[in-house]
Amino acid sequence: MADSSWDALRRKTRQLETTIDARLTTYSSLASQIARTADPSAGVYADHTTLDMDGTSRTHDSERVELETELDGLIGQLSEAVDALTAKLDDPDTPPSAAQLHAVQRHREVLFDFTRDFRRSRSNVIHAIDRRDLLGNVHGDINAYKAAHASDADALLAERGHIDNSHAMIDSTLEQAYATRSEFADQRNVLSSISTRMSSTAAQVPGINSIITLIARRRRRDSVIIGCLIGSLTVLLLMFTFR
Repeated sequence: MADSSWDALRRKTRQLETTIDARLTTYSSLASQIARTADPSAGVYADHTTLDMDGTSRTHDSERVELETELDGLIGQLSEAVDALTAKLDDPDTPPSAAQLHAVQRHREVLFDFTRDFRRSRSNVIHAIDRRDLLGNVHGDINAYKAAHASDADALLAERGHIDNSHAMIDSTLEQAYATRSEFADQRNVLSSISTRMSSTAAQVPGINSIITLIARRRRRDSVIIGCLIGSLTVLLLMFTFR
């Protein structure tokens, strides 16, 4: 296996991975922008911004197609580069090293991650576009109805706004309730843990008291022995002195 050929393939593979990572980041950012244009709360389809948003949507669609085509090609090139590296390892005359096997495995994992992320992002973009188009159609229907029934349309739109606000308030209340329930569950777990520790400590207290009692008894015994010893030595010393 020629080291120069292997190194060249490795450099090409790394360059492709760096390029794909950068393009995927751009693609994800574009997906977020498309999702924002499909968000009714952002006022995308307000009357005074319709033309601007239509132009922005066309720009996003053009960029999206270019990015998807480019990413498809880059991922295909990366797959070919990884296959070429794998073929280099199949040379019977030069067995591959552990580092080379690990490098190929790592490149294949990166290829899998890129492919998965690209498919996931493209799916999110498709959903965002469908939502944007759906909202655009709804907006057109509303404008047509407003043209024919201006006052009725205003009343319906106002009612729809009230309903949307009610839904938002209900969603917020539900989120707060779920958060409160989660906090209660955490507090219950903490209290259960404290109760278990207290029970364990209470169960160990009699044993601790017994140990303390034994230590006190031994200290008293040692004190008596030392006192007797000192007294005996004192008597012997006095006898020896006055003899």
